[in-house]
Amino acid sequence: MSTNQRPPAQYISIPTYSRHPKPATGEDGFFSQTLSSAITIPTVRTFRLEHLQPNLPSQPPVWPSPTAPPQLIPVPGADLLMRLDLASPGVCGHPATAHGGVLATVIDEAMSLGVTLYAPEAGEQCDPAAAAAGGAPGARIRSKMFTSQLDVRYKRPVSVPGEIEVRVRVLAKQGKKLWVKAQVIQDGKITVDAMAFWLLTLAVKSVL
Repeated sequence: MSTNQRPPAQYISIPTYSRHPKPATGEDGFFSQTLSSAITIPTVRTFRLEHLQPNLPSQPPVWPSPTAPPQLIPVPGADLLMRLDLASPGVCGHPATAHGGVLATVIDEAMSLGVTLYAPEAGEQCDPAAAAAGGAPGARIRSKMFTSQLDVRYKRPVSVPGEIEVRVRVLAKQGKKLWVKAQVIQDGKITVDAMAFWLLTLAVKSVL
């Protein structure tokens, strides 16, 4: 696996919106600037499944047991793939090992793009106010979608420097609620397994 490879069969390349600086609002500054350097995460590429699941289940999935061995999200099968180069020493916790907080961050960013595949109303939207305030013409922002719960299970260390692939699969959607699974893969092995509950808060006071 390499971040410079072409998309795998049945996948197409898409922009990684959270890697684009938005100076007018400061949105996405952590992933587009703090974690975007030669010593942190210099390269990110994102791919989506060309033909998405036609009908997501509406029934919430069973939350996995902490002790159950995770089942690998297959490719094809994952709705979204995010491939990242991890550099040293900027993402290290232990020597030559990625910090768990950084891995949780990249999982969350990949999940957010997976959510927008099935909730396009929560995706990138034109922001005329940002453009008028000095941002680039056609500046874009994400609507209000939030991680309500993120459960991360670390299975083995992630070596740095090195490449990882985050696989995302959206499991269910019920109104403005979505359940998402993701895994960090390095050298063909699951290093991190995660499950999350996402909320969309578009033009409503409460979704609970």
